Amino acid sequence: MPRFGIQPIVSILLIQVLLSGILAGTLAIWLGQTVGISALLGGAIAVIPNAFLGARLLMPKAGANAHAMLKAAWLGELGKLVLTAVLFVVVFVSVRPLSAIGLFGGFIAAQMVVLAGALLGGDGFDKDGKAKQ
Repeated sequence: MPRFGIQPIVSILLIQVLLSGILAGTLAIWLGQTVGISALLGGAIAVIPNAFLGARLLMPKAGANAHAMLKAAWLGELGKLVLTAVLFVVVFVSVRPLSAIGLFGGFIAAQMVVLAGALLGGDGFDKDGKAKQ
C-alpha cells in the first residue's frame, strides 16, 4: 500500500516559509512594518497547521491499513482547521497594530503554494503506485 512521501510535504512547507518571508519583507519595505509583520503572521497561520497535517499524514507505519491512513488524514485535517482558527483568534486578540489585508494576504499566498503543488506536482505517486521520493 502506498505511503505519503516525506519529500513533497517538506518541499511544500519550505516553499511556504520562503514565500511568506519574501512576501513579508517586500511588503514591509513597500507598505511598512505593520503590513510586513501581518503578512508574516498570516503565512505562519498557514504553515503551522499544514505542518501538523503533514506530520499526521506521515504517522501511519509502513504496514498500516487503509483505515489507519484515512483516520490519520481526517484527524490531521480536523486539527489543521482547529489550529488555523485558534491562531487567527490569537493574532487578532493579541497583535496591535495589525493589518488585516497583510494578514489575509500572507495567509492566502502561503495557501496558494499547496494549490500550486497539487496542480503542478501531480499526485505524488509514480506509475507503479509507489510514493515518489
